[in-house]
Amino acid sequence: MATDRRTVHIDAAADAVWALVRDAGAVAVWFPSIKSCSVTGNQRTCVLQSGSKVVEEIVVMDDRMRRLQYRILRGIAVESHLGTIEVVEDDVAGCTVVYTTEVMPDDLAPALGGSVERALSSLRDAVSR
Repeated sequence: MATDRRTVHIDAAADAVWALVRDAGAVAVWFPSIKSCSVTGNQRTCVLQSGSKVVEEIVVMDDRMRRLQYRILRGIAVESHLGTIEVVEDDVAGCTVVYTTEVMPDDLAPALGGSVERALSSLRDAVSR
Protein backbone atom coordinates (compact mmCIF):
# COMPACT_ATOMS: atom_id res chain seq x y z
CA MET A 1 0.00 0.00 0.00
CA ALA A 2 1.39 3.40 -1.00
CA THR A 3 1.11 6.45 1.22
CA ASP A 4 1.11 10.02 -0.08
CA ARG A 5 1.13 13.00 2.30
CA ARG A 6 0.59 16.61 1.26
CA THR A 7 0.46 19.71 3.47
CA VAL A 8 -0.45 23.35 3.18
CA HIS A 9 -0.14 26.24 5.62
CA ILE A 10 -3.21 28.46 5.76
CA ASP A 11 -3.25 31.91 7.36
CA ALA A 12 -6.61 31.34 9.02
CA ALA A 13 -7.83 29.98 12.32
CA ALA A 14 -7.85 26.19 12.52
CA ASP A 15 -11.52 26.25 13.55
CA ALA A 16 -12.47 28.22 10.42
CA VAL A 17 -10.62 25.80 8.15
CA TRP A 18 -12.05 22.81 10.01
CA ALA A 19 -15.58 24.18 9.58
CA LEU A 20 -15.18 23.92 5.80
CA VAL A 21 -13.39 20.54 5.83
CA ARG A 22 -15.86 18.93 8.26
CA ASP A 23 -18.78 19.87 6.00
CA ALA A 24 -18.38 16.65 4.00
CA GLY A 25 -20.93 17.79 1.42
CA ALA A 26 -19.03 21.02 0.72
CA VAL A 27 -15.94 19.24 -0.63
CA ALA A 28 -16.84 20.43 -4.16
CA VAL A 29 -16.20 24.01 -2.98
CA TRP A 30 -12.49 23.31 -2.53
CA PHE A 31 -11.66 20.08 -4.39
CA PRO A 32 -11.36 21.09 -8.08
CA SER A 33 -11.88 17.62 -9.57
CA ILE A 34 -15.25 17.32 -7.80
CA LYS A 35 -18.22 18.93 -9.55
CA SER A 36 -20.87 18.23 -6.89
CA CYS A 37 -21.36 16.20 -3.76
CA SER A 38 -24.17 14.89 -1.58
CA VAL A 39 -24.12 13.18 1.81
CA THR A 40 -26.57 10.66 3.22
CA GLY A 41 -25.70 9.35 6.64
CA ASN A 42 -22.03 8.38 6.52
CA GLN A 43 -21.93 8.02 2.72
CA ARG A 44 -20.75 10.76 0.41
CA THR A 45 -21.37 10.63 -3.33
CA CYS A 46 -19.12 12.86 -5.40
CA VAL A 47 -19.67 13.61 -9.06
CA LEU A 48 -16.34 14.29 -10.70
CA GLN A 49 -15.78 16.90 -13.41
CA SER A 50 -15.64 13.98 -15.86
CA GLY A 51 -19.18 12.95 -14.86
CA SER A 52 -18.05 9.79 -13.04
CA LYS A 53 -19.51 9.10 -9.59
CA VAL A 54 -17.40 8.13 -6.61
CA VAL A 55 -19.05 6.75 -3.48
CA GLU A 56 -17.17 7.17 -0.23
CA GLU A 57 -17.72 6.19 3.38
CA ILE A 58 -17.00 8.75 6.09
CA VAL A 59 -15.08 6.68 8.64
CA VAL A 60 -14.10 9.32 11.20
CA MET A 61 -15.37 12.84 11.88
CA ASP A 62 -13.53 14.00 15.00
CA ASP A 63 -14.14 17.62 15.94
CA ARG A 64 -11.74 17.53 18.89
CA MET A 65 -8.85 16.30 16.74
CA ARG A 66 -10.12 18.14 13.62
CA ARG A 67 -9.78 14.90 11.66
CA LEU A 68 -11.87 13.53 8.80
CA GLN A 69 -11.22 10.08 7.39
CA TYR A 70 -12.97 8.52 4.44
CA ARG A 71 -12.59 5.54 2.16
CA ILE A 72 -13.54 5.09 -1.46
CA LEU A 73 -16.14 2.34 -1.81
CA ARG A 74 -16.72 2.46 -5.58
CA GLY A 75 -16.26 4.61 -8.64
CA ILE A 76 -12.46 4.43 -8.79
CA ALA A 77 -10.68 1.10 -9.23
CA VAL A 78 -8.97 0.81 -5.86
CA GLU A 79 -8.29 -2.32 -3.86
CA SER A 80 -7.99 -0.26 -0.69
CA HIS A 81 -8.16 3.46 0.10
CA LEU A 82 -8.11 5.65 3.19
CA GLY A 83 -7.97 9.44 3.04
CA THR A 84 -7.21 11.42 6.19
CA ILE A 85 -7.51 15.19 6.47
CA GLU A 86 -6.24 16.86 9.64
CA VAL A 87 -6.31 20.55 10.50
CA VAL A 88 -3.52 21.31 12.96
CA GLU A 89 -3.22 24.63 14.77
CA ASP A 90 0.23 26.16 14.27
CA ASP A 91 2.37 27.67 16.99
CA VAL A 92 2.52 30.78 14.83
CA ALA A 93 -0.48 32.23 13.04
CA GLY A 94 -2.86 30.00 11.16
CA CYS A 95 -2.89 26.26 10.73
CA THR A 96 -1.49 23.41 8.67
CA VAL A 97 -3.72 21.00 6.80
CA VAL A 98 -2.26 17.51 6.43
CA TYR A 99 -3.91 15.30 3.80
CA THR A 100 -2.73 11.69 3.78
CA THR A 101 -3.82 9.13 1.21
CA GLU A 102 -3.18 5.42 1.64
CA VAL A 103 -4.05 3.53 -1.53
CA MET A 104 -3.65 0.23 -3.26
CA PRO A 105 -2.66 -0.35 -6.04
CA ASP A 106 0.43 1.73 -5.37
CA ASP A 107 0.54 3.30 -8.83
CA LEU A 108 -2.58 5.36 -8.04
CA ALA A 109 -0.77 7.36 -5.33
CA PRO A 110 0.92 9.92 -7.64
CA ALA A 111 -2.31 10.75 -9.51
CA LEU A 112 -4.34 11.05 -6.31
CA GLY A 113 -1.51 13.08 -4.73
CA GLY A 114 -1.62 15.58 -7.59
CA SER A 115 -5.36 16.01 -7.12
CA VAL A 116 -4.88 16.49 -3.40
CA GLU A 117 -2.15 19.09 -4.01
CA ARG A 118 -4.53 21.14 -6.17
CA ALA A 119 -7.31 20.68 -3.60
CA LEU A 120 -5.18 21.99 -0.75
CA SER A 121 -4.33 25.10 -2.76
CA SER A 122 -7.99 25.58 -3.49
CA LEU A 123 -8.89 25.07 0.19
CA ARG A 124 -6.41 27.80 1.16
CA ASP A 125 -8.01 30.13 -1.42
CA ALA A 126 -11.56 29.26 -0.32
CA VAL A 127 -10.83 30.05 3.33
CA SER A 128 -9.03 33.26 2.44
CA ARG A 129 -12.02 34.74 0.55
